[in-house]
Amino acid sequence: MAANPQDDNDFHGVPMDEQDFEQLTSGETQYRYELIDGVLYNMTGSSPEHGAVVNSIFNVFYNHLRGKGSCKVHQDQYVKIPDAPTVVPDVVVTCDIADWDKDKRLKPFKIRSPRIIVEVLSPSTERYNGKGKFERYKRCPSFEVYILAHQDALHIEVYRRATGWLAEHYVAGQTIRLDQIDLDILVDDVYEGIW
Repeated sequence: MAANPQDDNDFHGVPMDEQDFEQLTSGETQYRYELIDGVLYNMTGSSPEHGAVVNSIFNVFYNHLRGKGSCKVHQDQYVKIPDAPTVVPDVVVTCDIADWDKDKRLKPFKIRSPRIIVEVLSPSTERYNGKGKFERYKRCPSFEVYILAHQDALHIEVYRRATGWLAEHYVAGQTIRLDQIDLDILVDDVYEGIW
């Protein structure tokens, strides 16, 4: 998401406890909130570059997964974190039918079984997405791949549970392989037309 809860110069949050936060996020709204260290932040809004990279990555996943099996991709949807506050990734892939089947999914809708999570980084979100939010995602047993795409450079970081979350760095001309969904992502395709 686009805001920076770690930099007091950018914006301010509102103190809130976890119970009130979960109640707030239990209804449909045009806003996306996150609770960080007992403070509520509105994570809605982003730069044009951030939005373009998010849309590009979402479209790569969507076009690849459309009509194939049980994996689905979502954009800006809440993910339920075991024993921690809910969070909102930019893009998330789930392969659990209980996360998208209308009769089986959580009500209100929150993804329970994220497999691949993508966050697009801006200077204001890099620290939060790379550390605190990543640690929350690791609490999800189904979580296998974390992708951090920089909005201001052709640079994508990939972290995989299978490798102990070691950082892999991809730049222009390189391809990211995601065996979980049998997909190759070209870094150049993600950033095409953005600059």
